[in-house]
Amino acid sequence: MVHGITTLSKVLLLAAPTVALVPPQSSRALSRRLGRLTAVKEASFGMGCFWEPAEELLKVDGVIDTVSGYTGNQKFDSDPKKSVPNYDNVCFGQDWVEGVRVQYDPDKISYEQLLDVFFEVQKPQPGSRQYGSMIFPHDQEQLQLAKQWKETNKKRESDGFESKWTEIEYPRTKFYKAEGYHQNYWQKQRPRFALIFILLAISTGAGDQFYDPSLKEAVTTFANGATLVVALSQFAERFLDSKVEVLD
Repeated sequence: MVHGITTLSKVLLLAAPTVALVPPQSSRALSRRLGRLTAVKEASFGMGCFWEPAEELLKVDGVIDTVSGYTGNQKFDSDPKKSVPNYDNVCFGQDWVEGVRVQYDPDKISYEQLLDVFFEVQKPQPGSRQYGSMIFPHDQEQLQLAKQWKETNKKRESDGFESKWTEIEYPRTKFYKAEGYHQNYWQKQRPRFALIFILLAISTGAGDQFYDPSLKEAVTTFANGATLVVALSQFAERFLDSKVEVLD
């Protein structure tokens, strides 16, 4: 029986990095690959820390995909010595904006409607450019619609944030797709946190009643080892999935 537990432990330990590193594929991204759309348009926003807004936008009918990235730095874009930024550049700089690039189907949601969604799901921090509320129109049409939208003087009921505080920057700057570990961030983190919670519970004695007391040491060793593997794989992801690329 102990041999069976040991073998199971090895299998789960080997599987843990896979659980921790493989990103989930959004249903909308999958449907985009399976079906053909009549038209796809793009929009770019600064919405505060990009992790949560990028996920919330995917819940909106007509939004096909979102990408977390860095934008808003004209000085960097025009420097021939620069190639792509990284997360440290953004966090320790003053010119960057954490942005969300949105692909949407205009037959299902208009740009004006998308602006309303942007306004409601954004998490801006007043006084911060990196986490500011920003609209980066892709063309003259989006620019005019954004200006008209801003003049409506919307006010968010949840916190009193007003549309007049949102900045519009045009022409927009380059958009750099952030490192892979930033993409689908919370979709990946939730199962990891759940797994770590379960493993920690097991290592502290939860569930002891479900197995023979003679196996306690083996089970505790497995739980501690698996927790360490998940934590290390999450740390390693920052190095293995750190590519930043220019989208435009």
